[in-house]
Amino acid sequence: MRQGFSLVELVMVIVIVAIGVVAIGSAFAHMSRSLALNEDLQRTWQVAHECAEHVLSAARPPRGHYAALPVASPSTVCDGLAAAGFTRVVNVTAMATGGTSLCAAGWACKRVQVTVTKGTASADLNFMVVQY
Repeated sequence: MRQGFSLVELVMVIVIVAIGVVAIGSAFAHMSRSLALNEDLQRTWQVAHECAEHVLSAARPPRGHYAALPVASPSTVCDGLAAAGFTRVVNVTAMATGGTSLCAAGWACKRVQVTVTKGTASADLNFMVVQY
């Protein structure tokens, strides 16, 4: 009786191990792409929040005033902020007052929409600035 493995058994083991290695390698590649997308998503939200904070500081006393936020589509209010590799669009629109609107009668309201994109990652932030 011979001891050891035959050549056929050895080739079968090599094929099975190779299939497992390829599966693990493809899982790592998928995780790497997913991680890069998550990093881009997180950074796009950070850029959008940075712009929103800049808008709010310009419209909030004592440093700024409601009138310091002009209605424009697209607005240049966040153009001075650095965001290399990101596309940022800011729209500031006047809102109707009274009735079923979110802006009560006697108030002056502006809707601010900040959209930031990088590749397939996108962040859309909406808020309202009110003078009452």
